[in-house]
This record gives sequence, C-alpha cells and structure tokens, in this order.
Amino acid sequence: MPSGERGIALLLILWVIVFLAFVCAEFSWTMRTEISTATNFKEGMQAYYAAEAGINRAVIELLRVSAESGSVTRAVPEAAEEALEEAEAGFRGENGLDVGEETALYDDLQLWISGGGPYRVELGDFYCEVSIIDESNKVNINTFLEQSKSDPMRLKSLLASQVGLEGEELDTVADSLIDWWDKDSNETGVFGAEDSYYESLDPPYLCRNGDLPVVEDCLLVRGVTERIFYGKTRHMEQRICLTPEELEQMMSGGALDDVLDEYEDTDMDTATDEFGSMTPQLGLIDVFSVTSNASSFKVNINSASFEQLMMLDGMNAETAREIIAERAERQFEAPTDRLPQYVNYEAWKDMIRVQRPNAQNNYTVLARGFSPDGRISRSIRCSLLVSTSKCIISDWRVGG
Repeated sequence: MPSGERGIALLLILWVIVFLAFVCAEFSWTMRTEISTATNFKEGMQAYYAAEAGINRAVIELLRVSAESGSVTRAVPEAAEEALEEAEAGFRGENGLDVGEETALYDDLQLWISGGGPYRVELGDFYCEVSIIDESNKVNINTFLEQSKSDPMRLKSLLASQVGLEGEELDTVADSLIDWWDKDSNETGVFGAEDSYYESLDPPYLCRNGDLPVVEDCLLVRGVTERIFYGKTRHMEQRICLTPEELEQMMSGGALDDVLDEYEDTDMDTATDEFGSMTPQLGLIDVFSVTSNASSFKVNINSASFEQLMMLDGMNAETAREIIAERAERQFEAPTDRLPQYVNYEAWKDMIRVQRPNAQNNYTVLARGFSPDGRISRSIRCSLLVSTSKCIISDWRVGG
C-alpha cells in the first residue's frame, strides 16, 4: 500500500462510528420526546378528569346547600382535624373504616359554600382545586347597559371604580359597550363604534345590536382588551396574549389564582383608594354577568368572593379574610350582625346585602386539575343553575 494511503481505514471507521453515534443520539432523543409527549398527554387527560370530578363535587355541594335552604354548619376545628385523620386512615384500611364511612366523614367536614375556597379534592396522586362564584353578586350587563343608554356616566363610574379605567380608554370602552348593546346605528359619544368600525376590521363582523348572550361577547367590543376583560393580575390561563413576566410565571408552575399572595405582593398592579386600602384591578368578567338579576353593584356578604369583597369602598385584604373566616363558622343574619366591628364598616355598609342562598341560584364554577408534580393542569369553567332538586349546566368551557 502506498505510504500516502496508510491509516485511511482508521479514518473511515472513525467516521462510521461518529455517524452511528449521531443516529443513536437522534433515535434516543426521538424516543425520549415521544415518551414525554405520551406521558404529558396521559397526565393532561387525567388532570382534565380530575377537574371534571371537581365540577361534579361542586354540583353535589351546591345541591345540598340549596336543599337545606342555605343552612351552614361546621365541625369544631379539633374534632374536624381528628375526624379527618381517622377518615384518611380508614381509606387506607388502617382503622377499620370502609370507604363509605370515610366518604361520609369527609362530606360532613368539607362544606363548600360560594365565595369560599378554593377547595381541594384529592384524587389519588392527582388533585383538583375548585372555586365557586355566586353570579348574583355581579351586575346584569344587559340591564345595566339599558340603564346606561340614557345615562352613560352610570357605566363610566362603574368601570372607573371597579375596573380601574380612566381617560380615553374609559370613554372608548363605555361608549362602545353601549353601542354594542343598543339597537340603533347612532354612535354614542365621541368614541362609540357601530357597524362601520367593525366592518373595517380583519376579519370584519357586525355590531351585536342586542342583548349579550354571554359576557365573553365583550371581547368583540372596541377597546376591550384581554387585560380589561380578565383583569390585570388574574385569569392568566384563560388569556391568549401574555406578557413575558406572566408567561414565565405560568411556565414556572406557580399557582395562578393564589389571591392572597397577589394582594400581598408589593409589585402587583393595584390602586389605592381614599382609605389607603389596596384595591384590585379586576376585569369585566368579575363585575358583569348575563345570568344575574342585579341591576346595581351590591354584594351578598355571605357569598361574596375575596375579589368581590375587595371591590367595596374602604375594604382591605385583612378584613376580607376575617369576614370569610367568620361566615364559615356562622353566616351573618343581618347587616348589624357582627359586621359593624370591622374596619370602615360605615363606608361599605350600603354596598352589601345579607341573605342566605336562594332555593334557585346561578353559579360559576372554576375547577383546575393538576398532575402529581403540579406541572400539568387542565381547567374547566362552567355556569350552573342550581335549584333544590336539579342542576342545569348552561355553559362549559375547557382550558389548558
């Protein structure tokens, strides 16, 4: 063999080894990706059914409360803790209790009421968090827009105080909402919008010019962004456009709806009212509803959520938490029942009502199922009409 060709076989072998290593690495990466995809799909489906189980549990609890005409009882903390330990032991077969007895103990101790929670349901390695919102604490958007047609300042005042809009943004959203609802083709104010504006969009569509069938219809209105509709800090999982900071928070697996942490975060985008209290910058979905019978903002102190309580003039986070804890022990019977002891009572007493759950009421239930490590989750948001004997699901939305 000529001296210039000596060692060529070694080079060929080395190239073959490199090629085979590349093929093996590619095959290994592909298989790992497929396994990860299959695992994520499986856990995603399990998380969805965990959320669906949370919805069913909420339906059972709301039916029970409705059948009992809003009666709320609760075991004393020491007895509850001991009974829960016995129930868990019974479920594992360590204390002689069968599953039926464990379930009965659990149901007696975990009483779900609107405005409480989020309630946690353990489903093997998976779990679900459920929040129940009383729609009667919101304002009926169709009725309110009808009233605001003759008095636009009524709508602007509500949007300014509860949603935090101001300036041209406030005028655009308020005028456009009225034009979206009313049946004429005359633009309201300076910033209103009728068919001519919506037909110029890509893709074009027509103005509603009638009652809104769902509150999400507001997302089609001129000036209404996802931030305005969902709020500045909450419901990130329902939105399409996220800021880099919000996306990073979602990817980190943090609790998106950790309300208490949000209000205690000094960097949170909030406003301060005349009492020096932090007020949340909520969205139209927190204020308006299509199923509520209310034409003005007045919350039921026995079912208002933390966010709804924080919308009251002079309310602060500590007082809102104290009210929720107090009514869990025993619901309020009248505006003067234990409420005057709280801070700034004189400022928010005219913005509340005190009543037990009606025999028939509308609720929104948000359930989110999680994988064991919390990385994968699926959410379901549904609207319920609950009476003493049945529950009607009027809306069902699945999210990631």
